[in-house]
Amino acid sequence: MPNAPLPHLGPEFYGWLWFTSENNGGSLDLGGETGTIDVWVDERLAFQAPGEANARAIMTGENTSTSPEAMAALANGKVVREVRLHLRHGDHEFQVTLRGAQMDATALKLPPHSSDGEEELLYERMYLYEELWFVVGALYRRFAAERVSQEWSDETLPAIRSWVGGSNA
Repeated sequence: MPNAPLPHLGPEFYGWLWFTSENNGGSLDLGGETGTIDVWVDERLAFQAPGEANARAIMTGENTSTSPEAMAALANGKVVREVRLHLRHGDHEFQVTLRGAQMDATALKLPPHSSDGEEELLYERMYLYEELWFVVGALYRRFAAERVSQEWSDETLPAIRSWVGGSNA
């Protein structure tokens, strides 16, 4: 697999998602067709030191995102290499693990199906899969817009550093 052109963006996106979900009570208004979603880190975070190829610290279980070990990994300069997200969009809830610089998706869990018959089930699952990627795409667009704005260096980055340091709970 080719290297990502900007390998730092995946880990920055994961860290931003974690920070944003913790500081906004998990609720984000993405505007437009997406509207308001709930997002939180769910049961898995993996960290690595910048420049290393493999994860060095993997945390799983309940309340992973609020564990002292997870914050210590960030405070010690590790970056988020993998994050398991729980997303709620309208009446649908999804789980997905995003991994690596390419933001590969693994461990995907779609909402329960309600259709009868193979063909209807296939179409419903395709619709739910597209909805999940629509929401993840909207999250990434929000991150990218903030990342290239002056707001990133003036507000977001200092707030993230304060959060990692423990002075902004």
